[in-house]
Amino acid sequence: MTIKHCIIHGLSSQGENKEINLRDEENPNEGPTISLFTQLKQSLQRSATRQYGLFDPEQGDNPLASWLTKFKQQELGFVSVTKKMTEQLKLTLADNEDPFSAHLLFVVEELMEHDYLYVFWINHSDAQYIDSQLQVENLSYVNGGKLNYVLKIDFSQWAIKDWQQYLTLQTSRSSKELTHAFIQFTGFISGVNLQQQTDEFLNIVDQYAQSLSKEESNPAKNTIVNYCVDQDMQGNPINFESLSQVLDEQQPDKFSNFVKQNQEAPQEEIYAHRNSLKKYVRFYGREKDLSISFSSDRMDDNITFDPETGSLTFKQVPKSLQAQLAKYLQKQE
Repeated sequence: MTIKHCIIHGLSSQGENKEINLRDEENPNEGPTISLFTQLKQSLQRSATRQYGLFDPEQGDNPLASWLTKFKQQELGFVSVTKKMTEQLKLTLADNEDPFSAHLLFVVEELMEHDYLYVFWINHSDAQYIDSQLQVENLSYVNGGKLNYVLKIDFSQWAIKDWQQYLTLQTSRSSKELTHAFIQFTGFISGVNLQQQTDEFLNIVDQYAQSLSKEESNPAKNTIVNYCVDQDMQGNPINFESLSQVLDEQQPDKFSNFVKQNQEAPQEEIYAHRNSLKKYVRFYGREKDLSISFSSDRMDDNITFDPETGSLTFKQVPKSLQAQLAKYLQKQE
């Protein structure tokens, strides 16, 4: 990982008054700045609510795509393009009445010879500390573990014709007005139905598992899901060729060829819905006084479900639970 450029600009609002504080030089890409970026990036990677898409081609009045094209062609400098983007965000927030005080961190990262631009809306949290005079004072600190708004642009994917997943967007539910303004600022439009894409992929995994022996089926499904979840946690798409190599070293093309043959629209890689992936190999559910979770491998082995009565039968339960139940029954007697 190499940080090629980074800068922080300020943006605040008190009712109708919108103010920006623009920095004229890049921030040093070392020490605390790298630490902050790493925290924010990891928070984005952990998020299960990321969206993937592209610049809305029908939003012709949004200048971001044009500015960033000029930046990549070295016709516009990094400081200049980030200033323009901050001023554009101020314009989209003109009608917003919610007060806020935020900082925007712009970072260009080079990773494996690919460039990515991140725009983080940095959150602050209040805390107290005791000073040298033993007085309690207030302070405001950067909360790198909480993200409200993020835009990530994969310049390499953007250059691929008809590719519709080069933007990553993270938004918040805390303020509808701010969320709407940030989406307008980015010009983002969803390029894929993540749930539908994941369901199609898991249906293919089901078909592949059925082609294997019973001894191979469940381990293969677990390997596939673990790989996919790990890729999602890193913010990476699922590359079928790489997954196929991990799944079967002796026949490294077996799974990827199977996927290609069964996809409605052939793709080399996709993003997936993390929670759906986890539910594929693990069943869980909870209500007020009940929580159940178990691996799908256990079905029809020592766990059975009757859909007509809605009853779930466990033929064997964990020893720790057996001990608790036995102790409970003794008390009842």
